[in-house]
Amino acid sequence: MNGLTLNLLLAVVWMLLAGEVSARELLIGFLLGFGVLTLFPRALGTGGYVRRSLATLGFVGFFLRELTVANVQVALFALRPHPPLNPMLVAVPLRLRGDSAQTLLVVLVNLSPGTVALGFSPDRRTLYAHAIGTPDAQAARASIIRIEDHLLRCMAPHPPRPEVSP
Repeated sequence: MNGLTLNLLLAVVWMLLAGEVSARELLIGFLLGFGVLTLFPRALGTGGYVRRSLATLGFVGFFLRELTVANVQVALFALRPHPPLNPMLVAVPLRLRGDSAQTLLVVLVNLSPGTVALGFSPDRRTLYAHAIGTPDAQAARASIIRIEDHLLRCMAPHPPRPEVSP
């Protein structure tokens, strides 16, 4: 049984034991069940589920922070009479594989103000993006790599990062 199914089962059992069928009791049961799965990952075989769930929560916090900072930065650029935009195109080597994962990365890059994903190389191992407001291409590339790194923590094991040529 996978981790999410077991967590939902524990939540339903909690709700029934509490004697009240409600969203509140289901949420409490889900959180208590997650705590049980976290305490006994080897015995229940839920180590991967717990790791990915915690990584996903961390990613949501990370992305909300990055989104807020980028919005403030672009707003400050808009208020300046001559903003130092420094537009550039960058190529970012990717470790993410699969259409769903790469599409999610592109959506998140496009949501970040100041960056626009332009497309992939034919082998889908490189993402091309347009960026403004960063001092150089390495900084623009690093911001996209940070998003990819956080996404990789939410997914299965991943290969090492390919070398970037200057």
